[in-house]
Amino acid sequence: MRLTPSKIVCIGRNYVDHIKELGNETPEDMVIFLKPPSALCDELYSFEGEGVEYEGELCFLYEKGSFSAVGF
Repeated sequence: MRLTPSKIVCIGRNYVDHIKELGNETPEDMVIFLKPPSALCDELYSFEGEGVEYEGELCFLYEKGSFSAVGF
């Protein structure tokens, strides 16, 4: 089953070790940002010589007033 959400709400800069690794400042409040539904994909593409960083993502589907699914 493929879902097409109306919006994707993201929380960023919440992993302290990664913040330090990148030399960024630790925010006092969580960073919230949006991604368009077109950001979802089934495949990862990279080009020869291009660096790739691997991160884990947790996704929660919220519909009809409650969480109905989780993915990673």
